[in-house]
Amino acid sequence: MIRQQLRRITTTLATTLALLCAGAALPSPGAQAQVFDFGQIDSFESMGSGTQRGGAPPKTIVDDTDRHTLIITILESNTDARIYWKSADGSQQTTFIHGATVQAFQIAGQFKIEALGDDTRSVKYGYVLLRLKNTRDRT
Repeated sequence: MIRQQLRRITTTLATTLALLCAGAALPSPGAQAQVFDFGQIDSFESMGSGTQRGGAPPKTIVDDTDRHTLIITILESNTDARIYWKSADGSQQTTFIHGATVQAFQIAGQFKIEALGDDTRSVKYGYVLLRLKNTRDRT
């Protein structure tokens, strides 16, 4: 059991670092910062990748009521990505991502990505989803 947990933690850290390092090499002229308390991470939940095409409905990555940190890497893009997400305070947010970059979001159960433009436009992405501790579990 402990071996499985250690393997899961190691895999999670390796994946997260790989995504962050991939994004660190990408130019980010409009870089912004957000403070994250990594002590609030409860567990690795999932990771994935995909291509979102223009004209397609937004792709839902998260749709639940839990708190998460989602790290998304835009790997390749010939259009802007529109991100729909619910912030930790419960308000609906919309963010535009321009070009290849890495961005992290603290969300409260909703995250969708949409590629703008027609079907000749696309956004290739990868993400890591981490579950955060419940508010009552904070120490």
